[in-house]
Amino acid sequence: MMLTTRTHLLILFFILMNYISVDTLQQKFPSTVDVSRKCQATIQRLSTLQSTHPQLMAQYWDSWGKPSDGIVYGHTTFLGYYDECMDLKNTPVGETNYCIYTMQMNITTFYNPSEYQDEVCYSSECPVPINTSVSSNIQVGVCYPSTCSPNEFALVLSRMNIISVTTMTVNPFSNTTQTITIQLTSTGDSPTFCPQTDVEFDKGTIATFVVCVLLVGLVLLGTCVDFLLWLQSLIKQPDDNSEKRKSETVNSFSILRDFILIFSLCNTVPALFSTKQSPSSVKAVGSLKIISNLHIVILHLYFDIFNLYPQTSKNTPLYLDKYPSTMLSQLIMNATFHVDTFFVVSATLSSYLTFKDMEKHKKFRALYFYFNRYFRLAPLFYLFTFVVFKLSVHLAQGPLWYAPNTGCQFTWWCNLLFVNNFLHLTNMCVISTWHVCAEMQLFIFSPIFISMLFYTGLTGIVIIIVCIIGFSVAIGVITIQNDFWAAIFANPHYFDQVEGLHMNPLYRANSYLIGIILGYILYKKYSITDLPIGKVLKQLLCLLLWIIAICLCKITMFGTIDEFNGTHHFTKWENAIFLMFSGLAWSIGISIIIFFCNTGYGGVVNSVLSWPGWDPLVRLSYGVYLFHEFIIYLIMGTLQSSLIFTDTVYIMLCVFTIVASFSLSVLLTLTVELPISKFVSLCFKLAGMEHRLK
Repeated sequence: MMLTTRTHLLILFFILMNYISVDTLQQKFPSTVDVSRKCQATIQRLSTLQSTHPQLMAQYWDSWGKPSDGIVYGHTTFLGYYDECMDLKNTPVGETNYCIYTMQMNITTFYNPSEYQDEVCYSSECPVPINTSVSSNIQVGVCYPSTCSPNEFALVLSRMNIISVTTMTVNPFSNTTQTITIQLTSTGDSPTFCPQTDVEFDKGTIATFVVCVLLVGLVLLGTCVDFLLWLQSLIKQPDDNSEKRKSETVNSFSILRDFILIFSLCNTVPALFSTKQSPSSVKAVGSLKIISNLHIVILHLYFDIFNLYPQTSKNTPLYLDKYPSTMLSQLIMNATFHVDTFFVVSATLSSYLTFKDMEKHKKFRALYFYFNRYFRLAPLFYLFTFVVFKLSVHLAQGPLWYAPNTGCQFTWWCNLLFVNNFLHLTNMCVISTWHVCAEMQLFIFSPIFISMLFYTGLTGIVIIIVCIIGFSVAIGVITIQNDFWAAIFANPHYFDQVEGLHMNPLYRANSYLIGIILGYILYKKYSITDLPIGKVLKQLLCLLLWIIAICLCKITMFGTIDEFNGTHHFTKWENAIFLMFSGLAWSIGISIIIFFCNTGYGGVVNSVLSWPGWDPLVRLSYGVYLFHEFIIYLIMGTLQSSLIFTDTVYIMLCVFTIVASFSLSVLLTLTVELPISKFVSLCFKLAGMEHRLK
């Protein structure tokens, strides 16, 4: 009953807060505190602003975050007004800084019935006054003089007395009053977050900026040169002899021209938006890649709201905390299985094309295999790393903006070597890039299994199955030893599980091996039509495999809902079994779908997944995966005030993130991916390396 009363009092208070104008605010600055002399002198000047510059003092206080509505529902972050704070320049206290401090809010409510006057009851039946108190930790945006460091002003806050008192008449017919007192206190050692501002340009920042400008300049130059050459061809048509002389003459000018034309939009735009499919391409893999990419973007947005937006206290019933218990939310919470789809698709394509290449050249071309993959992933990945590391902090400002470059200062080189997934989460240079590194690591060792299948056939499949069993056992052992959960994001220590298992290439190896086997099956053109059974049995077998694929994916995706809604807690062995086989089951289900789409049994599913319109989006998927987290950081970090999440707000953020990520990926594909891939081919040609790659 007491909890209900407190809740009702809080709700009533925050509803009426905006309409009651009898607030009194006391904000007393301490006269002495253990800080530097400059900071102490500035605090003394700040304490006199109320009498000397009342408007300036009002601006200081107005820019602070203040308790508002929705606290009992988890709205515990109050950012204030960041721009108002940063605009306070050339004042008697100098420049200002902005930080977010964790403070304790104590709400005391005194309910005084009408029978009481000055705490004396004049009635024969006096109701008892009610005095309740509620405490909560909140995050408050604070504007303070820049002469004080964040830690120094934390000590100042611990000595300050911040009180807001509101007295209201809750029953105008009986003159019953209610006094609500809010007091904010800081311990002085509470967690502090301060956005980065005014960071100087160093040599690395300048170099990264120059590279970006150079790439854009080459695109503009290439497009202009291409346009001028087109005009020249219209004005003067060369004869056959001149064309022959040009073809026989290779000079520095023609090489330079070819290099510049690589960046022309007249070449890259048609290549990007082309829907012409190669006869040897694998159907349905591109669309599955895009669908998985979209699910991962939505998942990352969901959890970045928790990680970037400090209102997300794990002990409060936030709006987003209700999501995991619903059936629909499992598509978001378990979107990690779509990472396995990436590994299946990648392994299927690389193994299938490698089998084709080995058949054509009668051997495995190691240099071609590795060079082709490296120059497919490295250029954009390296550019992304240095843009995040060096430029991101200069691209935006906001109360939560710290730029996603945590750890990059010391571990950026791990991204260049594709090994950052072995680092601790706090040391990684952009956590979301772990997938690129894990995939590259599995790709490096894949020729062992590809060659085994190519030369031994069935024996290679048996060996791969044995390896899958071994990897599954290893996953089970790691799960039991570390007490990992099947529902990874229901685990209170899910960061440890992400680091210890989720990003481990061992955990994804089974999906990659399933993809290699699928690539071999498609290369051999195995099909159900080749089986020595009747037509009816073939149709029944197809139906059975479709049911198996759907059931495997459904059980995997929704198998942990009881853990999320609290109806059943998995035991250690249940967690181990689920983690051992869930990724494998999902990969098999996805592989069956790809197999049917490529062997004529896909039906309507194949018509949708193999639609040529997916192809341009597939070419953008790599850029979307790399930069979507940066877009999310940009949105959440630059919010000027607190935000309460609803279905509409979350959907709008998802749509904006997806559209912005694809738009940025178009720019990156036209300026980096497509031109550099053609540039590498041109360099190999000029250096005479074609025969070395054979």
